[in-house]
Amino acid sequence: MINLKEPKLFHDKIIWMSLHTDTSKWSELADKYAVRNYVKSIIGEKYLTKLYGVYASPDDIDFDALPNRFVLKTNNGCTSNIIVRDKAALDIEDAKSRLRFWLSVPYGELSGQPHYTRITPKCIIAEELLVQPECPDKSLYDFKFNCFNGEPVSCVAYPERKEGTHMMSKMIYDMDWNPHPEYYDHTKPVNLKSMPKPDTFEDMRIIASKLSQGFPFVRVDLYSVGDGPKFGELTFTPGIDAFYSLEYQKALGDKIQLPNGK
Repeated sequence: MINLKEPKLFHDKIIWMSLHTDTSKWSELADKYAVRNYVKSIIGEKYLTKLYGVYASPDDIDFDALPNRFVLKTNNGCTSNIIVRDKAALDIEDAKSRLRFWLSVPYGELSGQPHYTRITPKCIIAEELLVQPECPDKSLYDFKFNCFNGEPVSCVAYPERKEGTHMMSKMIYDMDWNPHPEYYDHTKPVNLKSMPKPDTFEDMRIIASKLSQGFPFVRVDLYSVGDGPKFGELTFTPGIDAFYSLEYQKALGDKIQLPNGK
């Protein structure tokens, strides 16, 4: 049960901030296209995926001009992406239909994340397809840093993930890469799996710290690929389906200082 009168737990405070504080910056940085300017200004362009095109409508996409492998995504939602590993096998009309639907969905209203409702214009992005050199046909290793005013305190790592879904294995680590399975509520369906510390971990920690400066909380999502870290996205309202334990929700909530004495 979410408590908005006396918020103390992590998700209580996240939702309270989304309703009672200025989240205009959240809207700008949750926009998967607009956030690129912020990342470029803070850490540099080399951490961004290559951008092939930006389109107002699916009908504007010149598929002939795109490489054989790429990603299409809308800028206004979650899991609204199409991963293309072989353009010749892509059903273009189906892809256009899905993109058109995703652009029409009022994602902020349906998901209870009001800052998404202010993302305008809604658009489609074509980006480079990142791959793990050792397993190019599998999903990327995903690293999500929970950050508080520039301080990364934990990292949720996803060694296995079904592309385009929230189905994955994961483990949460502290900043010394110690696994903490006890941070999860084991009465929930959490599929835990450890992984080795990535060579890029320290670089990712520094990047997460820089990108999260000035925010009471933001989750910085990064990928580790062959040539180093790459930026994924900034998430201000992570879902309650993270299944953190009550004790860990309290520990994270204690790190968020709400305004006006809340």
